[in-house]
Amino acid sequence: MLLLKREITPFTLSKRFEFYILKGVQGIRTELDLLPKTLALECLLKRIPYNHRQREYLENQLHRVTAGIRGEGKMVRKFKEFSFEENYVPVWNLEMKLNEWAVQIDGLLLTERCAIVLDSKYVSGEIHYDAVNEEYYKKAVPGGEMQNLDNPVFQLNKHIRFIEKWFALHRINLPVAGLLVFTANSCVFRAKPAGALSCKTYQMNEYLHRILRDSPLTAVSHPLADIEKLIAANQVPFKKSPLIEFYRIDLRDLKTGVYCNKCETHRMQRIKKSWICEACGHKDAAADHLAVQEYFSLIDRELTNRKFRAFSGVDGPAAVWRILAKYDLEVTGERKTRVYRVKKR
Repeated sequence: MLLLKREITPFTLSKRFEFYILKGVQGIRTELDLLPKTLALECLLKRIPYNHRQREYLENQLHRVTAGIRGEGKMVRKFKEFSFEENYVPVWNLEMKLNEWAVQIDGLLLTERCAIVLDSKYVSGEIHYDAVNEEYYKKAVPGGEMQNLDNPVFQLNKHIRFIEKWFALHRINLPVAGLLVFTANSCVFRAKPAGALSCKTYQMNEYLHRILRDSPLTAVSHPLADIEKLIAANQVPFKKSPLIEFYRIDLRDLKTGVYCNKCETHRMQRIKKSWICEACGHKDAAADHLAVQEYFSLIDRELTNRKFRAFSGVDGPAAVWRILAKYDLEVTGERKTRVYRVKKR
């Protein structure tokens, strides 16, 4: 205690707070990451007015992202029932890059016969295919209007070509095939294209067996476990823009304040070391955690003391210094020029 007192005595009040932040809490900081896209979209929708011009579009985006994640989960769970007498290794959620060519692939099944790219598609309703124009359509309900969809065969073929090129670069001798897996329960095929194999979730494992039965054993240049490790070592997470930049939303359209998870308002007030909602009285000592994540996910990848005060409504730089000091962030600059960023992990 004497040592601590002697170190802080010469400092002004604001400097004492800064000293505490930089020296007093090292080693106990909480890791902080960007919000998952679904949660980030939910937070964005809660911060824009109900009559905002982009609300309907953002709600549709949230539905699509949520449905896609749910579909990928169904595919992974169904694969747990897969069995094959030869060696195989599944790899999920690949994010890879060759120079400027970046891809996100839902799944890749490595076998000694071939590698199979798995692309999941959550599309409900009737699926139609125009063989002349190579275009997909869907009807949400029988007799409804046709809605044009991106042709998923083109994306699957792009992913196959990427894996083929990546294998060649790493001298991996393994043919590459592909399978489209439609995961929505209400999906009904009215026509399938000849350019790729397509199936529903419950059919997936049988289709995988068909592909493998039709593929001869290959003199694989690398053990499957080594290929899996090489893929893991070459993951390059996509650089995602803050949502207001990505969706071109004016920062002034967003509500400020810290969110109350009880009454769902943004009226949490900083009282000593906790947060209390002035609307419902709910207390939450960790309310700032979501607020900091929201700033990085929705607004900007760089945060300053002044910007967080404007966003959260917290008065005084010392209080914000104490809040941000709790988190294991990348920090550059000194005092008023200090900038905080989420660490790459």
